[in-house]
Amino acid sequence: MLRTGCLAACRLAVVVTAALLTSCAAPVRRAEPPESPAARRAAIEAVLSWEARGRLALKMHVPSAQGGQGGGQGSFVWTQAGDLTVLRVAGPFGAGAYEIRWEPSGIRVLSGRGEVAAEYTGPAAAERFLEEQLGWSLPVANARHWLLGLAGPDSRAVETLDADGLLMALEQDGWRVHYNEYRQQGRTALPSKLVLESDSGRIRLVVDKWQFGSLP
Repeated sequence: MLRTGCLAACRLAVVVTAALLTSCAAPVRRAEPPESPAARRAAIEAVLSWEARGRLALKMHVPSAQGGQGGGQGSFVWTQAGDLTVLRVAGPFGAGAYEIRWEPSGIRVLSGRGEVAAEYTGPAAAERFLEEQLGWSLPVANARHWLLGLAGPDSRAVETLDADGLLMALEQDGWRVHYNEYRQQGRTALPSKLVLESDSGRIRLVVDKWQFGSLP
């Protein structure tokens, strides 16, 4: 009888404990549904200032104007403030670091010591700079959108989306962009690994840190 009574008491204790744990457990939170492509684009375009920090690897398929063919690795900081783009790079463009300041009226390239290394004016200034340095050009105005996981707004694009409406691949202006990984920033997903490629070259980007102030 003693053994039977102990077993019954143990079973009762287990049932009571399980009931208490169930009643005290925090409710399971369901993941919010992903944003629609239109809502995601609107949320991103509403943010005028942002910054991306990471690493890049550059591979050239054609000889550059400087006589080299190959590429290099380095780091980058892309800061966007309205129409002003400030891109700081170290590595692939030669020894030392450069700061590239680009806006619709032109581009200025500063050396690591703050000296003006190159200056171009006009709407195609950034493309001319890259053509001179690398032997091929990149549509910088569109690249600003590609980095955010968006097609550029001013030319035809072929987009491949995943089940959540995020870009998996993009073809625009002779370039192919592949998105390998995204990172959540609030409710909005931003690319963390992407590859830009054309017949002239390939750029691999890894974004280690986003600063995207006003996303919800």
